[in-house]
Amino acid sequence: MSKAYDMISASLNEIIDDMEKTNGANLKQTVITIEVDEVKDFTPSEIKAIRLKNNLTQNLLAKFLCVSKKTVEAWESGKNKPNGPSSRLLELLSRKLISPVYS
Repeated sequence: MSKAYDMISASLNEIIDDMEKTNGANLKQTVITIEVDEVKDFTPSEIKAIRLKNNLTQNLLAKFLCVSKKTVEAWESGKNKPNGPSSRLLELLSRKLISPVYS
């Protein structure tokens, strides 16, 4: 099998052995906490500025965010607001943490 499979299998066997011998007394738990900032509400002018800063047309921004051009038009006119995933991607675009790829 693969190296990953062997590692997982060995770990599971250790857990089973420990559960059988000590009822899990030797098992350690690690808790990882991730803090995620609230999704930002973008104004229509901020959305347009992000689009222009990234040299995108409304159509290209729409394709990048997997929404329609009409959706981007509605955001920029203030008729609608981006949802959570779209807002998160807009935030990443605004901070230049991601870049659209042209094809």
